[in-house]
Amino acid sequence: MNSIEWVTSSEVNLISCDREAIHIPGAIQPHGILLVLKEPELIILQSSKNTQELLGVDCEEIINQKLDKILKVSQIKKIQSVLNKKKQVDIVNQISLLVKTPDKGDTFLDGIIHRYNGVVILELEQKYYQSSNISFSNFYYLIRNSTYKLQSTLNFEELIEFVVKEVRKITGFDRVMVYKFDKEMNGEVIAEDKQKNLESYLGLHYPAMDIPKQARILYTLNCLRIIPDINYQPIAIFPTNNPITNQPLDLSFSVLRSVSPIHIEYLKNMGVKATLSMSLIKDKKLWGLIACHHYLPKFVSYELRKACEFISQVMSVELVYKEHTEINYYYLQGLKNLKNNIIESMTNSKNFLQGLVKEPNSLLNLVNAKGGIVCWGDNCTLLGKTPTAKNLKKLISWLKTNINQEVFYTDSLAKIYPESENFKDTVSGLLVITINLSQKSYQVVWFRPEFIHTVNWGGEPNKIVKIHEEPEIRLSPRKSFELWKEKVKLTSHPWQEQEIDVALELRSAIMLAALESSQEELRQSKELAQVTLKSIGDAVITTDAEGKIEGLNPIAEKLTGWSMMEARGLPVEQVFSVIQESTRLPIENQFEKAINSGMTLNIDTDAVLIARDGSEYAIDDSVAPIRNLAGEIIGAVLVFRDVTQERYLANQLLWQASHDRLTSLVNRYQFERQVEQLLKLSARNPTNSHALCYLDLDQFKIVNDTCGHVAGDELLRQVSNLLESSVRKTDTLARLGGDEFGLLLHNVKLETAKQIANSLREEIMNYRFIWEEKVFRIGVSIGLVSIDSSTQEDLASVLSAADAACYAAKNLGRNRVHVYQVNDNELVRQRNQIKWAVKIPQALEDNSFCLYYQSIIPLIATDSVSEHKEILLRLQDSSGKIISPMAFIPAAERYNLMNQIDRWVVSHVFAYLEQCFQEVRKFDCVYTINLSGDSINDEKFVEFLHQQFDSHQIEPQMICFEVTETAAIANLKKAEMFIRSLKELGCKFALDDFGSGMSSFGYLRNLPVDYIKIDGSFIKDIVDNPINCEIVEAINRIGDMMGMETIAEFVENEAILARLQEIGVDYAQGYGIARPKPLIS
Repeated sequence: MNSIEWVTSSEVNLISCDREAIHIPGAIQPHGILLVLKEPELIILQSSKNTQELLGVDCEEIINQKLDKILKVSQIKKIQSVLNKKKQVDIVNQISLLVKTPDKGDTFLDGIIHRYNGVVILELEQKYYQSSNISFSNFYYLIRNSTYKLQSTLNFEELIEFVVKEVRKITGFDRVMVYKFDKEMNGEVIAEDKQKNLESYLGLHYPAMDIPKQARILYTLNCLRIIPDINYQPIAIFPTNNPITNQPLDLSFSVLRSVSPIHIEYLKNMGVKATLSMSLIKDKKLWGLIACHHYLPKFVSYELRKACEFISQVMSVELVYKEHTEINYYYLQGLKNLKNNIIESMTNSKNFLQGLVKEPNSLLNLVNAKGGIVCWGDNCTLLGKTPTAKNLKKLISWLKTNINQEVFYTDSLAKIYPESENFKDTVSGLLVITINLSQKSYQVVWFRPEFIHTVNWGGEPNKIVKIHEEPEIRLSPRKSFELWKEKVKLTSHPWQEQEIDVALELRSAIMLAALESSQEELRQSKELAQVTLKSIGDAVITTDAEGKIEGLNPIAEKLTGWSMMEARGLPVEQVFSVIQESTRLPIENQFEKAINSGMTLNIDTDAVLIARDGSEYAIDDSVAPIRNLAGEIIGAVLVFRDVTQERYLANQLLWQASHDRLTSLVNRYQFERQVEQLLKLSARNPTNSHALCYLDLDQFKIVNDTCGHVAGDELLRQVSNLLESSVRKTDTLARLGGDEFGLLLHNVKLETAKQIANSLREEIMNYRFIWEEKVFRIGVSIGLVSIDSSTQEDLASVLSAADAACYAAKNLGRNRVHVYQVNDNELVRQRNQIKWAVKIPQALEDNSFCLYYQSIIPLIATDSVSEHKEILLRLQDSSGKIISPMAFIPAAERYNLMNQIDRWVVSHVFAYLEQCFQEVRKFDCVYTINLSGDSINDEKFVEFLHQQFDSHQIEPQMICFEVTETAAIANLKKAEMFIRSLKELGCKFALDDFGSGMSSFGYLRNLPVDYIKIDGSFIKDIVDNPINCEIVEAINRIGDMMGMETIAEFVENEAILARLQEIGVDYAQGYGIARPKPLIS
């Protein structure tokens, strides 16, 4: 009898999940074969049990046999070549291996190799050629372009949004998410790109048990995992134990590793059919995942998976300095100003403590606190909202007893000091800086009140689940993923890292102020000053009123290279030698200024300290006067710190934001900014003229495909150097992306610009690229646009014009210069169509097309289905704008893309109708789908339609196909055969734009259509134009005689509708009846 124990999810994590040995499942997924080999003979020790199906040989027959039992010698040599390389084996994955299969004969499989625990593990994956796959020749471009765009993102939000869109674009998954772990390893979906009809997971949290500890360890070791079909049947490994280790085979680094049944059940409960996951690693720890979900089975080729893995690795690098960029900027600017104001107030006050609390709001705002207390010995000053005196006294006593840190903070004080729950409205979070650890009565304490907030969970974390005890524990994961809201109490807003840093900086400033004050307060000076000076983290130099050095702390000794004994009595400028980083000129003595003005001064932001041995340190510093009790200035104190690394990183970020990493040229972003500035200058100054050149290398693809991307990169570097040496220093040369360059020529007439462009063209033409004894001749096509006061275009228009001119140069034979002319209409039209020819396949891949419908209403009572809807097509661009088909259909017709569009429409409409039919089990509407002439003439399109009907549970009577009169008469015989073959299934047919042709009635008897759609040009004027009215009546009579029903288009008002009813037209359609609406809301 089954034993069922009910426990919560958090208990399950400890009971079952964490002890499941998911790295040794003893099985693989069925989309490949796994072989375990012993070196050097490559003897087969273990094998997956599906070799019979894929290789035609039973797995037991090949155990302890050499690999040549199943592979040809030539293929084994490929494997041995990889194994003999000194570098890591997985760097050269994958290997294309020719294998003889029982059903397909000689077939190429992807071979993936890795070594582990003393054996070689060879995995063979079947190659699946799908529309979403990329060719090998484009693989490098995909990686390079994705990486460039990813690295060009300006902030963290832009980074994660780009990654989910790019990965979904590459893989075609229904949903792609960035999933971030918190400190307790709960997860949150922080970015998402998905199919429009899917429910969003953005902002939802998931408990740590959803991805248990050992799964997270595997994600850290093996950063990529795919499950093409969660309903797969695991393929066992034979024999079960590895003969060398006598243990189950460790599949930690396997690409085919079978997945935990618990995880499979979890995915089934979510409704997911296929997944792809890439790890995001930060500081060698698992930071999060890029998680891809699909709601149908989906295989992704090894090349695409590695492309996505590479993107995740680049994102992991970018995380290091982009995750908190915006927050860092805010705190570096805003909080630094607040800190400086507080320090200035302390400096200008006779008593620095009075200056510290003079403006309590500034002190509270410094760390975004609502209350606080400054304790200095027996004196305490309250700030903002604080607990009662009794509770405050207990709290300060508890801090003195329990806290022994320079800085301490918590956002849940009640967890460590339960009594604080009594005053949670004022103190639930706490930040403390202790000025002197040996004297804990000197503290600044900030308070934050309780912040009651809601966390949205994707299912209740503590949802009851069940565990079966027969014969061993098996977990049943939670089935509910409905939104569950948890109300979190007894916590405050968390303290940010930058708030902690600025509090520590204030601590240093207070210690310095205490040092200055202690010179006059003899009772404390000897004891407190030395402790403060030695424990402070910044460098400190003190001088007398004449600028002679009196003291250096250890940090100052280290940075200047001078010891206290050597420096004492020397002029400060001899020890503290600073220059400007940009000009290398000495900086004026700020000590003298501070002493003379009596003010605190900051030295230049790009100051560099020259140490005694010549070493250089970028520093951030300030100098302040020291006063006695009478207010007289008796010296100065300098505080500075080493910011060399921070300044280097800041300069690197600034350079990377404006330059191309490969060529070191200006990048596209910076180039476009300069073009914009030049356009503005040209508008203001009519005497100057400039020019923009768009350069595209002609033979780059040949080099890249022949020699590989390393050679392609080297070619781009050499061409960049060649171009840079050939242009004037006043001009701007940029790499715009790929093998495209931009050149901005300042203050040149058009004729001069043409000469310069032709000179560059000749330089490239005469240049030869040599790679591994191969010699390549490279050409360049250049588009040239003049920029002067008459140029009215904006940035996008100017770049588009230059690009179009460059394309024209290529069309005219390459290796030439083409000047863009305003009246070059053909070039503009051609360019627009070419753009659509590129956009349409991408839109098909990205599912950017949208289905709309327009209702067709009956005008005469009928027993047949009364509701008709015509399916219409729109396209949604990246900004969300809906684009009319008139914008892209002409290009689709010209570049033979209509057949692909028709297939997309049919498959998506059928899928939609199948879902609707399953929900309502009712057939009450006819859906009309427009087909192009290309599809009618495509013999395989009828086969495609039959396949769609076979794979979708919809009635053919629900479908009406519509063809235009022009398409039908273009090949009347094929059109007739096409229509009859589908009518045999039960489909209906409509003839669109009837009456527009000269011989409409003549061919009508040859086309067995069900509906005649009367051309809208006759309908619009039917009320006022008797001739059009007669034509409509004639068409309607012919339709009645031939048993065909009539549909009037362009019905825009009640008067037209009434006239059509008088004539006896069967159906009407138009804006006067119903406007197009989205098919899926």
